Amino acid sequence: MTSEKHVAVLAFPFTSHPPPLANLLRKLAEAAPDVRFSFLCTPQPNGDLFPPSSRAQLPPNVGIYDVDDGLPAGHRGATRLHPRKQGDMFLKQAPESFREAIGAAERDARRKVSCLLSHAFLVFACEIAEEMGVPWVTFWVPSPCFLSACVHVEVLGRLRHGTSCGGVAVAEADDKALEMVPGLSLFRMSDIPDEILQDQNTRMVPNLLRQMGRVLPRATAVVVNSFEEANPPPLVADLKSKFKILLHMGCLTVQFPPPSPPPSSASDDTDCLLWLDARDPRTVAYICFGTMAMPSPDEVSALADALESTGTPFLWSLKEHMMEHLPKGFLERTEARGKIVPWAPQSRVLSHPACDVYVTHCGYNSVFESVAGGVPMICKPFWADNAMNARMVKEWWGIGVGAGAGAEGGMITKGGMVKALEVVLRSEEGKAMRKKVGELRARLAEAAGPGGSVGADFKALVDLISAS
Repeated sequence: MTSEKHVAVLAFPFTSHPPPLANLLRKLAEAAPDVRFSFLCTPQPNGDLFPPSSRAQLPPNVGIYDVDDGLPAGHRGATRLHPRKQGDMFLKQAPESFREAIGAAERDARRKVSCLLSHAFLVFACEIAEEMGVPWVTFWVPSPCFLSACVHVEVLGRLRHGTSCGGVAVAEADDKALEMVPGLSLFRMSDIPDEILQDQNTRMVPNLLRQMGRVLPRATAVVVNSFEEANPPPLVADLKSKFKILLHMGCLTVQFPPPSPPPSSASDDTDCLLWLDARDPRTVAYICFGTMAMPSPDEVSALADALESTGTPFLWSLKEHMMEHLPKGFLERTEARGKIVPWAPQSRVLSHPACDVYVTHCGYNSVFESVAGGVPMICKPFWADNAMNARMVKEWWGIGVGAGAGAEGGMITKGGMVKALEVVLRSEEGKAMRKKVGELRARLAEAAGPGGSVGADFKALVDLISAS
């Protein structure tokens, strides 16, 4: 008998957020072939993740539905609006847009939605699920430590403003670990994103994040894009105490262990992999700060000076408009040992035998790609959960250092970067980091493998949505 179960999957359509949920959708559709899944997202991510020309190859129990992106007609497909403005415009009309898409999915499937699976930023999905009388499962994409900060945002806000813990001053709180906040003793106030601590912030996403501690405990289950084994036990224990069910899916955009790489000539328009093939093993620094983070002109120049003065071979993914900030003659002087490209196939670069250190903004996906490749990191966080991820890299896992002159990895300076490169590439401490990152990779591969914790939590999620 065909199941009447129907799961509506609601995606947050910006930056690196849709792919993990799309990958979870694919896994669930394969594991529960009798359940109908409807994926709801804005047109551009839907087109990127599920090109119309290939949708016929999707499992028969999957449907793809567009929701309105909230942009004026003249802005659709354009990049003139700042991403934060786009996010606010989308979220203002998102509840109604998702309700309409759910209705369309129900009509197509000829069955009512029996469960909502939504990105955690879409907190209004809780009300939609309650109105429909169905379970709400929410999916958290960034790091669990950032989730913990959102859960404890009120106490963190009081600490930030010196109104609790005996009136601890802001400067003192910045200098000390957050030992008074359950699960966050590893972190410092300076690691917590400013946006979620600002009471008067009028932007939509920070305000949604501030609601997490009140809304997520109402979810039937909270699913995280991480491994229980990767996080401090007190943090995991505290999150489990806050939610009805907490399930770890592993990192859904990074495979542990990494797959065997294809030939270096395959899908590499910038010839990065062929260039790496000509380098000695464990000699190259790979530099990339993601798609949105932007170092200052002075930082670009300082980083280039450090690479040149240390003689470090490098592969640098640098946006073309930032090239003008490189020191005069830098490209000519380093052409024998360096390569600059506008884009690189990052996971394959980090898994290449020549790659020995990753200079990174500590985006969550990037950190796990580095772990999968067995590569230590030099951390230059920019925003959101970057600083918390960097703290995990440096202090919990012990597989990286800061990029700046100070231990916290602030502004990139020539002296700070020279020191960081020397530590990771040429010291006993760097050897210890490589050993630790290899051990962490092995633990995560075991967790993701047969009989591991990820498989057990995934089965629990399949059982939950199948029984809803």
